[in-house]
Amino acid sequence: MPEQILLTKTAVAERADALLAQYREMIGIWESEMFLFYAAVNPFAPKQILESGRARGKSTLILARCFPDARVISVEYERQSENAAAAEAKLKSCKNVDLLYGDSREILPQGLRNGDAVLIDGPKDFRALKLAIDLLRTGKPCAVFIHDFPPNSPQRKFVERNFPSAFFGDDPLFKRFQSLDSERDPRPNPQRRYGIFVCLPPRLPTPYFLLRLQLMLRGNP
Repeated sequence: MPEQILLTKTAVAERADALLAQYREMIGIWESEMFLFYAAVNPFAPKQILESGRARGKSTLILARCFPDARVISVEYERQSENAAAAEAKLKSCKNVDLLYGDSREILPQGLRNGDAVLIDGPKDFRALKLAIDLLRTGKPCAVFIHDFPPNSPQRKFVERNFPSAFFGDDPLFKRFQSLDSERDPRPNPQRRYGIFVCLPPRLPTPYFLLRLQLMLRGNP
């Protein structure tokens, strides 16, 4: 990973301003959460992006368009579901996307390469954290994003205690980019629910066995 690329919340917010117009041109108007991923990962120019949990494929489509030179490997657990069929239809024209089915806790470690970016939106909570820690242990990812880390949640408190360089999508530095959501949904004062990403920079902040011990003490082996 190039040393001159910083993955801090301040650096991401600064380059996000420059990338906003480009993002709109490629994607149209989408949620600000995926823009945070784009702004953070874009300078690393990953050759491969691993996605765990694609639901109906909206985030996968954004990844395919934002990173046209990358291979997007998207893993969904359930093949026989309405969401799976909807995602396949939505993504059938994306030549840089591979749709896989199965347990991402087994598939992602096998497919991980140096410089990959990772987006985890399933499994959830501490199972997602365990997967992220296992991937970061290899030293290969340029960044790992995990969805659904709201304030005061147990999984967020764990990250706040153990990952001092991590940052969250609801940081005040990123609030101005929520205008993307307002433009997409112009209703006055719509009720929006933000899942809130956490970004875990490369390399574990403490030894792997200590983080796994912390998870085990919480009853999350």
